Amino acid sequence: MFASGMVGFCAVDSMNTILYFTITSTRGGAANQLRGAAEEASRSGAHLQRIGTSPTREFVRNLTRLWNPLGAIVDCAWPWFDVDPGLFGTLPVAMIGHSPETLPRDVPNVLHDSGEAGREAALELLATGFQNVAYVAPGQHRHWSDARRDSFVRTMRIHGIQCESIEGLPEYFDDPLWQKRIRALLTGLPKPCAVFAATDIVGAEVLAAARFCGIDVPGELAVVAVDDNEDICERLVPTLSSVRPDFHHAGVLAVRALLSVVRGGPKAARTLSFGNLGVVRRASTRPLAVNDAVAARALEFIRREACSGLRPARVVALFPCSRQMAGYRFRKAVGHTIGEEIHARQLEEAKRLLADPSRQLKVVSDFCGFGSPGSLRNFFRRETGMSLSAWRKRADRDHRQPTPVP
Repeated sequence: MFASGMVGFCAVDSMNTILYFTITSTRGGAANQLRGAAEEASRSGAHLQRIGTSPTREFVRNLTRLWNPLGAIVDCAWPWFDVDPGLFGTLPVAMIGHSPETLPRDVPNVLHDSGEAGREAALELLATGFQNVAYVAPGQHRHWSDARRDSFVRTMRIHGIQCESIEGLPEYFDDPLWQKRIRALLTGLPKPCAVFAATDIVGAEVLAAARFCGIDVPGELAVVAVDDNEDICERLVPTLSSVRPDFHHAGVLAVRALLSVVRGGPKAARTLSFGNLGVVRRASTRPLAVNDAVAARALEFIRREACSGLRPARVVALFPCSRQMAGYRFRKAVGHTIGEEIHARQLEEAKRLLADPSRQLKVVSDFCGFGSPGSLRNFFRRETGMSLSAWRKRADRDHRQPTPVP
């Protein structure tokens, strides 16, 4: 009889099982996090068992009797937030995203480098040239939101720009007062304004409010968020630019931290940090849409289709003019050619995929639209000056040096 919430049962040695508690692991960043944890567990000779329900003392006891696990990992994402490690008794446990303020010092905790996310968001919005800036916090107080706000504000001040912080909104987004308040606040902001939203969900609410109020995005309001949840960012109008955290590495770090405790190895830092993979730029921060809407649509088309064998001719066909004029309009709006934009997007995806050392080159070359690994190798060396193996070694070395958080 299996406990509610357990999935993916298979015949494994239960002595090598790690319980992984999460309810948000089927899509987006949480799926990458789970994948990273499962791959690291496998490399270490362990089996990761996903538990899709909230941990309670009795439930954990039943799972422990069933699996006799090495330990447990808890993804403290919505709606659990901070889970009491005391629920696990003597079972070793590691947390992902737990508030450091309420977690015992002897429990490993993997945290997103939210300060770096704030800095990257600031640099993205500084490129718009807007002198009015605001940060929109979630309704609830969260340690990561404070870190994002503080770093964002600090970076803007370095560049001589003061930032307004919009906080104190209702706790839940389905509260009608949330939209009412954010509409009033956005209307009152001096324009044009660059807005950093604490998460993609907050960013989606900001874009909805702007659309209702007739505020042009990105002409009057440029918006960037954090999490790069494609289910949200790609379905908004306009699409939402977002900082992409390295969730895959978060899962890897959580397994390493737990196994370090279980196996009694060298004492590791109890709080480890995972970084970001850069900003995924979409229509919400592209002011060129004001100057040339067709060029903006072409840019979005390239971003979606670059890795599907896209050729410049298909992009040119979007313009109601000659090939030469289409190329001129795109260069004027973006600053480089259509072909260069396609290559830049392919390179971005290739780097993201190559960062996982277990991913085969054939898979990467196929996904990024190259005919063979050889073509990918030649392209990568031409664009970066590095071989694929050299770049992978450097990326793997960087990932294996987790950053302790004071």
